[in-house]
Amino acid sequence: MHDVADRLDRLCRLLGGGELARRAREYGVEEPLERVLGAVRAGTEPERVRADLDALDEGFARHGVDGLTTRTRAYPSLPGTVEHMTLRGWVCPAARRCSRFTEHDAGAPDGVAGPVCEALGTALVRVEIPL
Repeated sequence: MHDVADRLDRLCRLLGGGELARRAREYGVEEPLERVLGAVRAGTEPERVRADLDALDEGFARHGVDGLTTRTRAYPSLPGTVEHMTLRGWVCPAARRCSRFTEHDAGAPDGVAGPVCEALGTALVRVEIPL
């Protein structure tokens, strides 16, 4: 299972722009999100929010967003096989996504802000797609 601190890190990065909070309300998992954020603000032991992180992941997964705080599920490569390449980039942040995909520049350092959806005024969602 993923470390709770890593899951909180991922959640924090996704909170920018308000899209995640809007979708949490739409998907009926606003309360677990608020409990997680309250616990972070209060300095609560991270392990105490695992159930709420799981509830967020499950709520988003019901709407096609897999691995909200755990990244997408993947199988490790078998010993002796070649690792698969990973395509990194950004996709539309809208609830009903357009087909926009902007590839991550391999030379760009991590942490560089991605492109913005001008229609919504929010950053595109960063994705990693194993090939």
